[in-house]
Amino acid sequence: MDTQMQLLPALLQYSIGNRKITIINDSFFIAGESYFTHLPENGVGQILRKNFRPDTPTLTTSIFIIEGEGQLPILIDTGMGDRFAPDMQGRLLEALPLLGLSPDQIGTILLTHLHGDHFYGLVSQGGSKNFPNARIWFSDAEYDYWINNKDLSPADQDNAVAIKQALALYERLQPAANELLPGITSVALPGHTPGHTGFLLESQAEKILFCGDILTIPAVQAAMPEIGFATDVNYSEAVRTRIDVLKKAAHERLLLAGPHFEFPCLSYVKIDGDGFQLIPKQQI
Repeated sequence: MDTQMQLLPALLQYSIGNRKITIINDSFFIAGESYFTHLPENGVGQILRKNFRPDTPTLTTSIFIIEGEGQLPILIDTGMGDRFAPDMQGRLLEALPLLGLSPDQIGTILLTHLHGDHFYGLVSQGGSKNFPNARIWFSDAEYDYWINNKDLSPADQDNAVAIKQALALYERLQPAANELLPGITSVALPGHTPGHTGFLLESQAEKILFCGDILTIPAVQAAMPEIGFATDVNYSEAVRTRIDVLKKAAHERLLLAGPHFEFPCLSYVKIDGDGFQLIPKQQI
């Protein structure tokens, strides 16, 4: 008899000041070298093997939840959802009950940018809201690029249609300043997309930057930050932003949280020759 092992979603929790951060490992897909740009002549195989990774790179996606300070739970991105299920299935909704949460308890969703693996989870396959009481935030520059851009590729045009349909279901959070919510400030990180945004959380003198897609395959791009990814809208700007953020994190001992960092996704940064090394935060 064939049996299929049932695995629970991977979850891990940390405290940052008086906030609780939960990391949910949402989904993954296999990304070959065709997804990279500006590769060295010998490709990335040697880098991957050095970092004990398979020769074919795997891109993982995680989601972050922030709780505390008397606020309703906050999501950073919503993952893959079920748009491409079962081949590529997001696990956010499966994970929430394990945390004692339900979708209607989510108060705010902060979107780093509008690539599908970051917003598809807003909507079910049937087209209904997955988070009925949440307000959402995304940058004006991001919305303008996807909705008012006449030069999108056919694939990006399809993404723009999905964006418009998903965002139309939700009330938009419209703060008066860069502080989106108490203790949470937006940080422009352009390049991967024009409105790509990070979120800086400060609580009781502790800081963490949710840095979006500054790294998509960390084992490769941390070691060689000049390597691009196929979904970068502006390669040169994405590289500048990546190097600037990693240098800042290294010099300031700033904790980074990246949705494509390897689980559990919270890392400090060490300068390592011409590149960088991610040092996972120790769980104590």
